[in-house]
Amino acid sequence: MLSGRPVAIVLGAGLFVGTLESGARAIAETPQSTTSRVSTYRPEVANAKQPLTAVIEYARREQQYMNRMVRDFTCRLVKRERINGVLQEMHFIDMEVREAQSDGGQLVRPLSIYLHFLGPKNVLDRRVIFVEGANQGKILVRNGGKHFDYVIADVDPNSEAAREETLVPVTGIGFNRLLAHMIDVLEKHRQIDVTGENTTAERIRGAKINGRECTVIRITHPQPMQGLEFHQANVFVDDELHAPVRVDYSDWPKIEGRPAPLIAEYTYTNLKLNVDLPDSTFSTARLRGGE
Repeated sequence: MLSGRPVAIVLGAGLFVGTLESGARAIAETPQSTTSRVSTYRPEVANAKQPLTAVIEYARREQQYMNRMVRDFTCRLVKRERINGVLQEMHFIDMEVREAQSDGGQLVRPLSIYLHFLGPKNVLDRRVIFVEGANQGKILVRNGGKHFDYVIADVDPNSEAAREETLVPVTGIGFNRLLAHMIDVLEKHRQIDVTGENTTAERIRGAKINGRECTVIRITHPQPMQGLEFHQANVFVDDELHAPVRVDYSDWPKIEGRPAPLIAEYTYTNLKLNVDLPDSTFSTARLRGGE
């Protein structure tokens, strides 16, 4: 896409170079026979006919849990997105994230992010730092890749160029904001399909991500409706960590009977919570390779 620019934006597309460690194995294993493991949500609150009501309540509980229990985390993100109609190759990104923390409504610790790209080739060794409230809200990016790899620039994460290369801005990284965005989308879909006639919601137990037990929340909208953002979405929640470790969603098939085209998939591998990242994690020295 924008690989010819001195600074291709943070989560950009490109050509995959080889197989990287856990990324190639980050495949969602959903039970082949789910008859005894799949349950349809039975809402116990208002608007009981809308299947998304119970899903939203569940997501809010998980968000509250993560807000209380998770200070920071490290992982390897394996992601693939369809941008401008083209499904990109896999990206492999080591992430170190310190979640924002508030006390009495006052921000006492800003969201802080460090990213190190391991592939594909045109973004190899790209490094990114974002600290909320610093650098006028911009991210610091060392370009990486084959050309101008040493260039460091300030990038507006919400600029048009950034939106052309990623579906999720860097400012949206972090479990708290990921869950908040999910809830916003589900609320929107519930308002569009008020009766719930075009919505199904399932809980699938026994799925696995890299051998770890997960529960899948699957939302399906059989028919397109104006404003709906996906045909089917799957959210894999680690049963032990309570964290969403994989999200994928697809569009409606162009031809009946054909597979649903993938819009995006994000898998968080080797996830470690509450590692107590020091301030030096987000030092600009790391953009030049300083550890």
